[in-house]
Amino acid sequence: MPEHTADGIVIDKSGNTIHIRRTYVAGVDRVWWAWTDAEAISRWWGPQGWAATVYEMDVRPGGRWRFQIAPVDGSAAPVRSVATYKVVVARAELAYDDAFADEAWQSDGTGTFPTAVTFASSGTGCTVQVAASFPDGQALQRAVELQMAEGYAEALDRLGSLLDAPPGDHTDAPSTEGQTIMSDLLTVTSADGTTIAYEKAGSGPAIIVISNVAEDHTGVAGVAKALSEHFTVISFDRRGRGASGDPQPYDPAREIDDIAALIDVAGGSAALASGSGGCGLAMDAAGALGGKVTGLYLYEPPFIVDDSRSPAPAGYVEHQEALVAAGRRSEAVEYFMTEMIGVPAEYLPAMKQDPSWDAMARYAHTYAYDGRILRGLQDGKALPTDRWSIDAPIAVAVGGNGEAFIRAGADALAAILPNVTVLTLPDHDHSAFWMAPEAVAEQARAFLLG
Repeated sequence: MPEHTADGIVIDKSGNTIHIRRTYVAGVDRVWWAWTDAEAISRWWGPQGWAATVYEMDVRPGGRWRFQIAPVDGSAAPVRSVATYKVVVARAELAYDDAFADEAWQSDGTGTFPTAVTFASSGTGCTVQVAASFPDGQALQRAVELQMAEGYAEALDRLGSLLDAPPGDHTDAPSTEGQTIMSDLLTVTSADGTTIAYEKAGSGPAIIVISNVAEDHTGVAGVAKALSEHFTVISFDRRGRGASGDPQPYDPAREIDDIAALIDVAGGSAALASGSGGCGLAMDAAGALGGKVTGLYLYEPPFIVDDSRSPAPAGYVEHQEALVAAGRRSEAVEYFMTEMIGVPAEYLPAMKQDPSWDAMARYAHTYAYDGRILRGLQDGKALPTDRWSIDAPIAVAVGGNGEAFIRAGADALAAILPNVTVLTLPDHDHSAFWMAPEAVAEQARAFLLG
C-alpha cells in the first residue's frame, strides 16, 4: 500500500493481498504495545461483537501466537488460529504466517496466510499498515466473501477505542515481546522445541503430577492443590492438551523429554505422581531419567496382566487414530469407553449429556497417545521385565474398593522391581485420584516424605 494512500481497505487482486491502513493519535510505542501484549490484544482483536482469548503469545522470530475468537452471543462456532512470527522488529514491523486451526491446535488444511504489519510515526501519532496475503486468487476471493477485510477493519477500529482510553493499570503494562504468555500458565521449552505449559504451587520437595488420558492439567487440580501443602507441585498440560504444543508425528519419548524439562524447572530432581493411564508415562520417565526422579506415587495403574479382565482390543491405537483422522472424535470416546473401559452401551446417552463428554472429544487424539505408551502393559500377559530399571522408591496404591485386575497388576509390578511398595487406600475406588484428592495426597506424602 503506497505511503500516500488514505486510511481504508484495498483489495489487490494482482498480488492476492488485502491491504488495510489506520492512523492513530497514539504514538508508536503505545500501538506496538497493543499488538504485542497478550492481555491488550485480547481486548480488541476480532470484529465487533466477537471476543478473543489468547492462549500463547511468544513475540519473537519462530514464536507462536495462538488465539481463539468467538461471538459473544454464541451465534457461531469459535474460530482458532495459530500464527508463527517470522519477523519482529521492535516498534517497526511484525510478520507472521497465520493458519486456521482445529481443536487440537493443528492446521485445518485451509492454508497459510502470510501477514505483515508495519508501524510508522505520523506526526505524534502512528500509522499501521496490514498486508494479508493469500496463495491464489481463489483463496483471496473466499476471504473477500467471508468479509475478512471488514473484520480486520472492525478490529482496527476497536484498537482505536483501546488506544483512546486513558492509560491505566492495563495500558501501562509492559509488552510481552520476547516472552511467552499462556492463559496465566508458565511455560518451558522441551528438547524438540515444543512449548509445555505448567503451573507451580506450594513449597517443599518437588513433585510433578502427571495427568491422565483426555485431560489437561486442570484434571489433576484437586490432588495438585492437596499436595501443595507439603510439596512444590508442578502440574502441566501434556503435549496435545491445553496450552502445550503438539508437533507431529507423536512420539512417546518426547513426553519423557517434557518431564525432564519440568524437572529442570523444579531444580534438578522431583518425585512423580499419577493416576490410572498416566502411570505408564510416570514409570517410563523414571526409568529414563534415573536419579532425577526421587520417588513415585502411582494410583491404580491399569496394567492388565492376567485373565481377570479383558485385555486391550487388538489394533486399539490404530483404530483410535483412524477415527480421529476421520473427524469422528465423539465416536473415538465411545470406543474408549465401551471397548477399553467396559462401560455398557446403554449408559452412553446419559454420559453424552455431561459437559465432560465434549472435553473428552476435544482430546480424543490422546487416546492413541496413551495407547502407545501403555502398549505391552494391558495385554493380559506378564509385565515385561526389561522395560524399566528404577532405583527410586515406588508406591503403587490400590483402592480398597478397586477391581481385582488392578491389584494383580500392582503385585506383578512389585514382583519385577526391587523398591515397590503396594499400598491400599481403604474405602476408595479407581476415581479417588480425582474425587478424593486429600486422601490420595496424604498417602503420597506419608510414603514420599516418610
